[in-house]
Amino acid sequence: MKIMIFNTLYFPYRIGGAEVSVQLLAEELALQGHRVRVVSLTQGNEREATILNGVELIKLPLANVYWPFSNQNKSTLKKAAWHLFDYLNVKMYFKSLKEIKEFAPDIVHTNNISGFSVLLWKAVKKCKVRLVHTSRDYYLFHPNSTLFSNGRTMKLNDKSIIFWSTIKRIYSRNVDEYVGISHFIQKLHHENFFFKNANNHVIYNAVSKIESTKSSDIKTIGFIGRLSTEKGFDVFCNVAGKYKNKYSFIAAGNFVNNEEQHSLKNLASKSEVSVKGFMKLDDFLNQVDAVVLPIKWNEPFGRTVVECVLADKLVLTNPVGAMTELSMILPNIIITDNIERDFYDKIDKSEIKPVDSVLIDQFKPKEIADQYLRVYNGKVSV
Repeated sequence: MKIMIFNTLYFPYRIGGAEVSVQLLAEELALQGHRVRVVSLTQGNEREATILNGVELIKLPLANVYWPFSNQNKSTLKKAAWHLFDYLNVKMYFKSLKEIKEFAPDIVHTNNISGFSVLLWKAVKKCKVRLVHTSRDYYLFHPNSTLFSNGRTMKLNDKSIIFWSTIKRIYSRNVDEYVGISHFIQKLHHENFFFKNANNHVIYNAVSKIESTKSSDIKTIGFIGRLSTEKGFDVFCNVAGKYKNKYSFIAAGNFVNNEEQHSLKNLASKSEVSVKGFMKLDDFLNQVDAVVLPIKWNEPFGRTVVECVLADKLVLTNPVGAMTELSMILPNIIITDNIERDFYDKIDKSEIKPVDSVLIDQFKPKEIADQYLRVYNGKVSV
């Protein structure tokens, strides 16, 4: 089968879990003998074509006012202009159309499409190719892709969401098969009338088990991710400050370059949190016994949570997004709506349970790729 996958970014670019998930899927499909071509965006000015681990990679220059995936601050006016261009990006439509015609795939699988815009779906149907789409964020609702703003979850009747989602909802009718990476995100799109002509599926992301040191006692508590209030780093520091005489606390990640950076650095220092900066996940997991992730936004899947659990670590997190769903199928995920209040009771009274091999297999790249192949081939249910 000739499979064409679109995703906003691909290796070596990475801003979140979507890039990892798409790469694992693409490489597994190629390993199984399919011809796989991934089309993504590049900051450069020229079309790039390479092969990595059996996957053909095409990177297209982004036709918009600036490259959005950098730490440089942009003016409000520039941001507005970028998103207006991205609403229906005609230039990217013609670039995508050319790529689809040249490759002549049996199936096109779109994922994150920020930068391409929903006109990508129109290009696919113009070529009369079967179209599968996977939601990995909330881009179709709002350009921020998180539905989280000013410290709160946005309401779906917000005027900005209605403005940005209306045309996207109409264009989503081009999709033949729709996949959510959790029941939570699938239900959210379905109940808000996206993908009206598509069959609906739920396929979790591929997550490989990381071998790490195991401990019978919980002594070191970890946090991993951006060291920001949005990610709940302030909550982690408050917990550390209260229990620093009983546990050690470490944080893997970097501070965000904004006005809260100074106050969070001081809070971490006062709470005796050892800030490690960027760490490879396996190095982090080998140093901790439990992980506290005070997630505030509706995480669509939670790759980090699954990675920690499969590495035999206890995870304490909030009942947001897919977290409750994951806690029902995986052991060692503790859900509470108040981590600062419940931390000690939850951690002190918990034992780390072994993860059944059947659960580990459920997230293996081969199993996930096999589920997608059934969708590609038009099977009604996976």
